[in-house]
Amino acid sequence: MKRSDFTRGSAEAWDEVWKGAERLYSDAPITQNQVFEHLKIATLSRIFLDGRLAGRREAFKMLEVGCGTAFVSLYFAKKGADVVCLDTNENILKVAEANFKKENVRGRFVVGNAEKLPFTDNSFDLVASFGLLEHFKDPSIAINEMVRVTKNGGVFFADIVPKRFSCQTLGNFFNLIASFLFWTTKGLPSKGWQKGIRNIRPLYFENSLSWREYQKIIEAAGVKNVKFSGNRPFPRLTLPTKLDRIYASIIKVFMPFWRWFDSKGGVFAVYWGAGWWFWGKK
Repeated sequence: MKRSDFTRGSAEAWDEVWKGAERLYSDAPITQNQVFEHLKIATLSRIFLDGRLAGRREAFKMLEVGCGTAFVSLYFAKKGADVVCLDTNENILKVAEANFKKENVRGRFVVGNAEKLPFTDNSFDLVASFGLLEHFKDPSIAINEMVRVTKNGGVFFADIVPKRFSCQTLGNFFNLIASFLFWTTKGLPSKGWQKGIRNIRPLYFENSLSWREYQKIIEAAGVKNVKFSGNRPFPRLTLPTKLDRIYASIIKVFMPFWRWFDSKGGVFAVYWGAGWWFWGKK
């Protein structure tokens, strides 16, 4: 992989990263990934459908940049949105398209670069990304592109998971140890270490920009009254299917705390939360 590609989205890493990852959509979440995705949906619904911010409640055009399996876009498509899903990875776009077909909803799937979006200015009511912008050494190019294609009065939303200490740091060490122990029981300790260490040294690039630096970049791109909060007090854990579902059930018990954390957690949420949310109106 060229160094320039590595620090500008790490495009070539994602086939390997997606191997074995949760890919299925569900309206009734039973896995930890599905629970995490539905919390994103709930937050984005609240923000976008807030008339004070979005200014409209009718059907809208949505673009998800770096969509992956497009879980969030699929939810909004089922609600009647005109959805476009963009990713650099053709293989994961095929997975996203298959999920849409399974749910009998339509969407448009585009292979494209976040730094050069193939859309005209002011095309979408909502432009969102989840776990994308931290993979760019200089995310300003992608952010400017996202804002460019957002309609005047439309909403920009970014879920960012930069390289820093958070609850996920502890989760990553747990995942390393769990992977090593699992494969050691199968007589393959070196494989367990190789897989586990990716939690500490991932295949993809992550920047270490502060939330203030992100906020300045987003404001400079033309987003007004940028709002910001920390999110997700629980780490993603690598678990066998049964344990994964048990973990998801435990998280659901603490859902009231999670909602409080994301909306009113303040400084605690900023530093303990796995990610940061930024949103505002163009």
